[in-house]
Amino acid sequence: MTKLTIIQQNDTHGSLELHPELFWKNNKPELRNTGGFPRIARYIKGIKSQAENVLFLDGGDLFHGTLPLVASKGEVILPALEKMGLDGWVPGNWDFAYGKEKLSSLVEALPFPSVACNVKDVNTNETFMKPFIIKEFEDLKVGVIGLTYPYVDETMPESFSKGLAFSRGVEETRDCVEELKGQVDLVVLLSHMGLPLDVELATLVDGIDIVLSGHSHDRVEEPITVNDTLVVQAGSSASFLGKLDITFEGGRMEDYRYELVAIDESFPEDEEMAEIISDILEPYGKERGNIIGKTGSILHRMTLNEAPMDQLITDAYLHAYDGDLAFSHGWRYGTPFPAGDITEYDLHTIIPTNPEMFTLEMPGERLINALEKNLEMVFSRDPFKQKGGYILRSSGLFMSFKPYNPEGNRIQKLLIGGQEIDLTRKYKIAGAGKQLFKGAEADKTYHGVHAVDIIKQFLKEKGTFKADGESKILST
Repeated sequence: MTKLTIIQQNDTHGSLELHPELFWKNNKPELRNTGGFPRIARYIKGIKSQAENVLFLDGGDLFHGTLPLVASKGEVILPALEKMGLDGWVPGNWDFAYGKEKLSSLVEALPFPSVACNVKDVNTNETFMKPFIIKEFEDLKVGVIGLTYPYVDETMPESFSKGLAFSRGVEETRDCVEELKGQVDLVVLLSHMGLPLDVELATLVDGIDIVLSGHSHDRVEEPITVNDTLVVQAGSSASFLGKLDITFEGGRMEDYRYELVAIDESFPEDEEMAEIISDILEPYGKERGNIIGKTGSILHRMTLNEAPMDQLITDAYLHAYDGDLAFSHGWRYGTPFPAGDITEYDLHTIIPTNPEMFTLEMPGERLINALEKNLEMVFSRDPFKQKGGYILRSSGLFMSFKPYNPEGNRIQKLLIGGQEIDLTRKYKIAGAGKQLFKGAEADKTYHGVHAVDIIKQFLKEKGTFKADGESKILST
């Protein structure tokens, strides 16, 4: 009998230290302090001291998400990753944020391998990273296939994918499984495609034993079983780890036990890692101490249709540009904040891309088509057409929709400023960044100011922000 422990982390997004995390209690949000690299590092050391066969893998979005990472283009986290004890990782969509060459240099600096079978260098037509690795233990061999987000070129700014070509990875994964057959005792797919896509892929490709899913920030407490494959995902923001204990008999997986581990304050810190993280954060003492406003509400973006963290953003946009509507991308990342003071550092966690502001005039017919397209990217019946995050965040809009209606026929009611949308009228929209309304780039007027400054000014004028709590985006 042989035992293997697989530890999964995914979508850490630069959450380096203990922070508030949102849980639901009695149908209301509740914050508890969780996470951070020092507690994870100590936990991993403890597991490795107790078990002979341990495989610790990261599911992507490792180099982007908070001010130190974005300001340094990912470099600042390298000393922490050298001591983390990881055995491999797959890049997420945000790991391409600094461009192909920068990601290559980050990968070269890592003490563990990078895997992705579905992204190629367009100049060489070779895979940008190793398609898979084989991890050898004393009585066991594990094949780990990497599968990165397939739509970086479609959903992210153009600079993310320049020089790279992405695919869905179904055939590439199938080829890797075939090549690993007979070489390994266990096939693990380390994916950053998102839970719906990963479950679908597991139905299409035979021979995968375990899928470690990432990207969609799902907290999977019981493995999903499909086509003899276990699919799990471990939340986000370094708040959780997935722990899968597997027992092998005669070279075959005989039994397993899975646990989604919330890394709360009861977990001790690793002193060396705590010192590394302190050094990383030290240059940002000014931003961390600079209180720029208050919130009377918990700020989070843990809900699909709309969320108070994004209402702060879009209310600030609309206030600054006095238009008809304001929109922000439906991002998943960003740790929640309790009611109380908001610092400048917090704003860079709320909107780490700090995109440049734009205004845009859009006819009502084009706007409703854009919103229908967004709903299709979120709710498509085909998991491989689910390319969005959450629903576009907005201020000035009321929308009711049927999520499972056919494509292009979901919106039931659309009001702008309390009035029924006029398909022939042009509406003035405020937004920020090239990820938002990508198809309308030629019509945008950029204003040379960035989102964080707009939100700072909004909080300065308003004093305390409080989400109104009224539902304006309704699924019916």
